Amino acid sequence: MMAMEISQYFDPAALALVGLGCLLIAAIQNGAGGLAIGFASLPRLFRRRGEGEQARLATLIVEDIVKRRGIGCADRGPPSCTFTHDVGELMSNTKGYDALARAVARLLDAHEARRARAIQVWNDIADAAPALGMLGTVVGLVQIFARMESVAGVGAAMALCLLTSLYGLVFAHLIAGPIARRLALFGAQDAAWQSDIGDRLLEVARDEYRERPADNSTSNPASNPDDSVVYVMPHAHRAHAR
Repeated sequence: MMAMEISQYFDPAALALVGLGCLLIAAIQNGAGGLAIGFASLPRLFRRRGEGEQARLATLIVEDIVKRRGIGCADRGPPSCTFTHDVGELMSNTKGYDALARAVARLLDAHEARRARAIQVWNDIADAAPALGMLGTVVGLVQIFARMESVAGVGAAMALCLLTSLYGLVFAHLIAGPIARRLALFGAQDAAWQSDIGDRLLEVARDEYRERPADNSTSNPASNPDDSVVYVMPHAHRAHAR
């Protein structure tokens, strides 16, 4: 009995009209690449706790490496935080503080643009869903008036009217809207700690360029397994150099 009642709320035609219509509109407005970014952002909804703290720990390790070995070794930090590792690579491969500051600013802008694009995709889906639901309602009303002589035809058309409106509300207010708001919340948190890390590592680079101006362009020595520092992330002690 319960399965029969639930099946009454499932109509493939109405679901396709609203669901595929939302995807089509989002793809038209944001492009296929933007739509892919929107769906690729979904794992962020299940983000790990303490991600910002782990990134700050990685930053401290990069800072220690730079003070011990020079700025050319900044890319030898732990890969546990992608953003910190990317900044470390910029520090190692960019000559001059001004060029490094511009490169870090571009990296921050790229992360922010990607977050904004993902949020926009889900906001567009949330905006389009009610309109597509109303479109289905109008189509259903047209079918009702066209099939007034058949009770069965009127019932199917009426179901299309109501279910498309229902699906539009569900897509807008229970799926796409909450996803967009949650991504915006996490995006603001990510932007805050990424900006702090970028500023901190730029300060480290400024001090390094100021103290050792002659060694920065060539301070990326070959890796020596007997002269390396090993770090374990997270919550680990620094291993002794062998």
